[in-house]
Amino acid sequence: MTEPANPAAAPSKAPVGRFDGRVQFEDWLREALRAAADEGWRELILCDGDFRDWPLGDREILEILNQWAAGSRVGGARRCVLMSANFEQLRVCFPRFVQWRTRWEHLLDCRQINARNAADVPSVLWSARWTLQRVDTERSRGVASAEAQFCTEWREKLGEWINTRTRPGFPSTILGL
Repeated sequence: MTEPANPAAAPSKAPVGRFDGRVQFEDWLREALRAAADEGWRELILCDGDFRDWPLGDREILEILNQWAAGSRVGGARRCVLMSANFEQLRVCFPRFVQWRTRWEHLLDCRQINARNAADVPSVLWSARWTLQRVDTERSRGVASAEAQFCTEWREKLGEWINTRTRPGFPSTILGL
């Protein structure tokens, strides 16, 4: 279920243009996720080699994600695909996010990317209305756009990754004997 990009929709509050540096990258992620919650974005894809530079342990981010996820109760179905070559960083560095993932597991499709190197994985936050791409992960430089073509192209690229280079991963619970 992919929501179509709608150029006629009201402009999003998410920032557009070029960003430079980790602080700006984190701020733009916050603003984008806040827009997703406020504007009822139905689908998100978060993709990164290991998410170590993403502020996923931040209390504010988790509150915003709670608001986005809770919107599924009143505003229709929500879905988030989380793609990574290495989920261990999330487990070790972001225990609050792991708890959030467990609570909202019914909205998440976590996909383990088959990649030899985490650096080969694109660093992207996608929605049908807005997309952010980190072009240079070391310096946290990239671009964000609400242009339908940019969003559609990234959806197609990420869809190809999902269909050909991933398998289920990052289970919400680990069963053992």
